[in-house]
Amino acid sequence: MPAAIPERAAPPAIPTSTRQHEQALAERVAYHREREHVERSRQLRGLLILAFIVIVFSIVRAGFDRVFPPSWWHLW
Repeated sequence: MPAAIPERAAPPAIPTSTRQHEQALAERVAYHREREHVERSRQLRGLLILAFIVIVFSIVRAGFDRVFPPSWWHLW
C-alpha cells in the first residue's frame, strides 16, 4: 500500500480590491472608451473622404457634361 497522501494546500485566495486598484481600473476603462471614440471618428472621416474621392473620380471619368447635362437644375 502506498504511503499516506499528504493533504493538498488550499487554493490561493483572491486578494481584496483596494481603492487604488479600483481607481486604476476605472481610469483604464475611461481611456479605452476615449480611444474607441477617437478611432470611430477617424474611421468615419476616412470613409467620407474615400466616398468623396470615388464620386469625384466617377464624375471626372464619365465626363462632367454627361453627368450634369445643360440646364439640369431646371428639372427640380
